[in-house]
Amino acid sequence: MREISNKIENKINIINQKFENINNKMSEIDTKFESIFNKVVNQNQNNTKTQNDIESLLRMLNTNNNSVFSSSLNNLRNDSIIEFRGFKMRADVAAKFIKLEEMIKQEFPGRQIIITSGMDGQHMPGSKHYEGKALDFVVEPLTIEESKKIEELAKKAGFDVYNEYIYDSPYKTGPHMHIQIP
Repeated sequence: MREISNKIENKINIINQKFENINNKMSEIDTKFESIFNKVVNQNQNNTKTQNDIESLLRMLNTNNNSVFSSSLNNLRNDSIIEFRGFKMRADVAAKFIKLEEMIKQEFPGRQIIITSGMDGQHMPGSKHYEGKALDFVVEPLTIEESKKIEELAKKAGFDVYNEYIYDSPYKTGPHMHIQIP
């Protein structure tokens, strides 16, 4: 009973840490947005301020422009450890994930794609997670049949895949997709 209680407490601590990371990232985004927005508004004070300028800025900021991030990844060594969406991983894993994410969005428009683990948490001994070569993610909503299609897409993107929507593992915390580079 004590062991179960410790496992639950550990999971709660991990969740709380992830929420704290999310809150920190949101604060950073708010600060960046405010800075960019104020810069554009101040630049337009000498010119005629137009609603179109502000709308264009908001559209640009609201677009999840992976191509900008992806091109900056090309300037890093593949084995560089970076933080991507709140999780540490190798730069080449993040770059491949961006490609996979675009493929998933084409196949399943409107679905939410969430990274749930990178170089963190508890994983099997010898896991590629500890090297930054693996990540876990979920797609919501997703059926088991659709998970098979995601598995195919991940392989096309260059990942080895373990579909934990279908298969179990001793460290499984819930249905998700585990992907890793060789």
